[in-house]
Amino acid sequence: MLTDRPHPKQAGAAWDSADIRILPDNSLSGSHAVVTGAGSGIGQRIAIRLAELGAHVTGIGRNENSLHDTEQRAEGTSGSFRWFQADVRNTTLIRSVISEAAAETGIDVLVNNAGGQFYSATDDISDNGFRSVVDLNLNSVFTIISEAKKFLSLRGGSIVNISLSGVDRGGVGLAHSLAARAGVLAMTKSIALEWAHLGIRANCVAPGVVISEFLPEAIATSLREEVIPRSVPAGRATPIADVAELVAYLATPAARMITGQILQIDGAAHLGRGLHMVQDWPPSEQGPDAVAVLAPSRLNSQT
Repeated sequence: MLTDRPHPKQAGAAWDSADIRILPDNSLSGSHAVVTGAGSGIGQRIAIRLAELGAHVTGIGRNENSLHDTEQRAEGTSGSFRWFQADVRNTTLIRSVISEAAAETGIDVLVNNAGGQFYSATDDISDNGFRSVVDLNLNSVFTIISEAKKFLSLRGGSIVNISLSGVDRGGVGLAHSLAARAGVLAMTKSIALEWAHLGIRANCVAPGVVISEFLPEAIATSLREEVIPRSVPAGRATPIADVAELVAYLATPAARMITGQILQIDGAAHLGRGLHMVQDWPPSEQGPDAVAVLAPSRLNSQT
């Protein structure tokens, strides 16, 4: 019998450590990684973890101060971090940045992390709002990958596209974003087929609820108190360090036969109720006007 009881937090010894690191030092020594949205959140943690493992990392983002913060946090690692300020939606500029970043060192790892969305019931999304989200989360990913391909093919490489939990099942309040991410998933599988002979692998990593230090407190609170207990069978947010470690693993030779996959790192959220980002769902008998957005609407700064 189904109930509305919240999911209890997953127990076990696995949670005794807050920051799991399984990859040996210098696993990515000498490799060059490009990470978009490297100024905050998941992108920042990925960039730093790759640098810790010896990679030379190029970060791309819109916010100069955020990228400088990542640069400072990466100091003292066995790798390095440099950055370019760019909006990934500017096709001419981002192609130029990718070419400049790869001119001397090529590209071994490409992480498309920049993205974002606002939460809204489908019938409240404007044409412009839908296209803006698709442009950020799908079109820009194609532009970057297509420009990076000639560099990735020089010695083979790993493409990791950061997606969302439940991209293959839908979610309330996320029609625009999930449509774009579904497009990225289809593109990822197509690339895995077409470029396998070049040694290029392509995968999607789909985090569930990630609460980073950069989230506004109001949003973080609503995620902890409402979304996670209702929607995540593990009853926990996905640790941002876990996402970074998985991405780093996919960049190593140990993952050489993993391609064309979506790896959902979400505590089984994609199997449960789903990440429904509006209040009072399912609707009451009062009709669709009763649906309200769970958290403040905002388009990610794709830093």
